[in-house]
Amino acid sequence: FIDRSATKIEELNGFISRYPKSSLKDDALFELGNSYIKENQEQIGLETYDRLINDYPGSTLVPRVLLRQGLVFYNSNKNDLALSKFKTVVRDYPNSQEAIQAVATAKLIYVDTGKVSEYASWVEGLDFVEVSDSELDNASYESAEKQNLQGKKEAAIKGYENYIRDFPNGLHAINANFKLAQLYFAKGDKDQALPGYTFVANSGASEYSEQALTRVCEIYIGKKDYASALPFLQRLELIADIQQNRTFAQSNLMKGYYEQKNYDQTIAYAEKVLETDNIDDRIKSDAQIMIARSAIATGSEERAEKAYSEVLKIASGGLAAEAWYYDAYFKQKAASFEASNTSVQKLARDYSSYKEWGGKGLILMAKNYYALDDAYQATYILESVIANFGDYDQIVADAEGELAIIKSKEAQRNSSIVPEGN
Repeated sequence: FIDRSATKIEELNGFISRYPKSSLKDDALFELGNSYIKENQEQIGLETYDRLINDYPGSTLVPRVLLRQGLVFYNSNKNDLALSKFKTVVRDYPNSQEAIQAVATAKLIYVDTGKVSEYASWVEGLDFVEVSDSELDNASYESAEKQNLQGKKEAAIKGYENYIRDFPNGLHAINANFKLAQLYFAKGDKDQALPGYTFVANSGASEYSEQALTRVCEIYIGKKDYASALPFLQRLELIADIQQNRTFAQSNLMKGYYEQKNYDQTIAYAEKVLETDNIDDRIKSDAQIMIARSAIATGSEERAEKAYSEVLKIASGGLAAEAWYYDAYFKQKAASFEASNTSVQKLARDYSSYKEWGGKGLILMAKNYYALDDAYQATYILESVIANFGDYDQIVADAEGELAIIKSKEAQRNSSIVPEGN
């Protein structure tokens, strides 16, 4: 900003050397190339751009770099080289903003060189450029834009929809779809926003790719449709430049795989989430819960016990109630019956609104009392559960099963006691 270009170039080169594995290295190479070009060191700038293209072929900056290389050649009157770059952008990144600019600048070259027919022939094969309707294309989009800029949201929605209807692969298709989706999302109509975001997400690299992918995922997750969300979440994890979006993708991939009973992938993504710096306790407890539940489902109780102990440190609400239940469960498994009862009492006292976990905890308490030779207290608790948890069929069934076992054992014990003298 203060025009110290030499210092900027030195610092960028230093950054690239010091942090060769940084996720920002492609950004640094892009800025370094721009800086060399600005200082009229075109050859070094072009070589720096080539480093970015070769080292980070999947970067969202690649189409911008190819476009800038073309513009450098164009400004140097190297028209053939410029056209080669512009056509590469169009071929590899159709529908992108860079492709649109590449077509526009290529048109100037064709016009300047008197080869308009070649331009028309080339553009005719591009599905995102309507040659004969380009003026109408621009006019239609600009009309919608004007309404949007003036705050006339409903008129803007209608305008963008008309543009998309008339020019589904038009020059401004990505912009129109994204801005239409944004307008619908802002008014809470997420179902209407979804097609626009999906169009942008599926249109290759653009300035809106990450935000559109995030919105698509958010909408599907809001519908509890993890099956549809998973492929978009996987792409978001790969392309996200914003750490918060990458964490969002990973935490929901974790939940989506758990829903599909893919416990190995659930645990793998939970561990990725836990490795992320500066995440809040809610996300951490979600990850630990996913590990714990997956471990329970696969019979890995030792791992589950460790995970639930971590949840206890940070969770609140229903997750905390679940963790206290399993704290009691694992203490019972270790024959620490009184300690197990203490955990159940904590569960019942502090998380009484989570009745399902409370009911399950009371059944554990009854088992503990019976193990402590207090059949009367165990029976009383189970009968209370049966009487008060009618809305939870499985809990009542479990309580009835435990009660039947206790009564059967007590009957056998009493019948085995022979009175003295007989």
